[in-house]
Amino acid sequence: MDFDALFTLILTGFQKASIIALIALGLSLIFGTLGVVNFAHGAIYMVATYFAVYLVNQIGFFAALILVPPIMFILGIAMERGLIRYFYDRPHTDQILVTFGAAIVIQEVLKALFGANNIPFAYPSWGLGPLPLHEYLPFLDSVWFPKWQLLLIVVMLVTAGAIFALLQFTRFGLVVRAGMRDPLMLRFLGINITQKFTLVFGLGALIAGIAGVFGGPVTQVNPEVGMHQLVPSFLVVVIGGMGSLSGALVAALLLGMALSFSADYSAIQQIAIYLVAAIVLLVRPRGLLGQKGVME
Repeated sequence: MDFDALFTLILTGFQKASIIALIALGLSLIFGTLGVVNFAHGAIYMVATYFAVYLVNQIGFFAALILVPPIMFILGIAMERGLIRYFYDRPHTDQILVTFGAAIVIQEVLKALFGANNIPFAYPSWGLGPLPLHEYLPFLDSVWFPKWQLLLIVVMLVTAGAIFALLQFTRFGLVVRAGMRDPLMLRFLGINITQKFTLVFGLGALIAGIAGVFGGPVTQVNPEVGMHQLVPSFLVVVIGGMGSLSGALVAALLLGMALSFSADYSAIQQIAIYLVAAIVLLVRPRGLLGQKGVME
């Protein structure tokens, strides 16, 4: 294998990891702060793709990009206040059952409204076609890579960087991280930690909204897409370590590379992520960067 082919496979691995990572970031953020295993997160991504394709067709891509994440933020807050907050102190099995049930309800409602068929989500004209990377990177001979897939990688990196910066360098992030450790103490200090946790859930839905806008043209739009994306995303959260954002990113990259490098072996590509999960969890039962006591 020459260097150009290897470089292309690595970029493809990053691209495959990008959508999974964006969904897994929101999933891991919600679990890490609220302790809620949210199996409805794939459905949130699905709703975002439906909003995105509708708004793109009506008012254009950039308007959809501006509108969809805030819409999903509001819907996330509504879901947290109307359902999720009543299960904070319940066992994780109860959380899984109720959020999985909510996902099924959302899926069936969208199926009834829009049908079971796929809704085409076209790439914007400026995102079509490949980009000659060898013209920008002198160490390459001839590598062409789709513009949209490159954009997905950039969006994932920027979103992940923004989330880490928010949690590490802002007062909001400080309060949230403190609330993860000792919410009762923060309440004694007069801080409304419940309100902050509601905002975190909304933030997780907002990230799913970003994933829906940029990932919709890749995964397309149909009532099954939420479940299809939930499985690898949840595996990424488990492999990375429950509640670890950095672990989720590393695990997403690991799975993306596994899918990319196994592309020529169709017989094993679909089980590649499960093989990776089994190997990692045999060696690291808590996941790559999992903390002691989480989900134990």
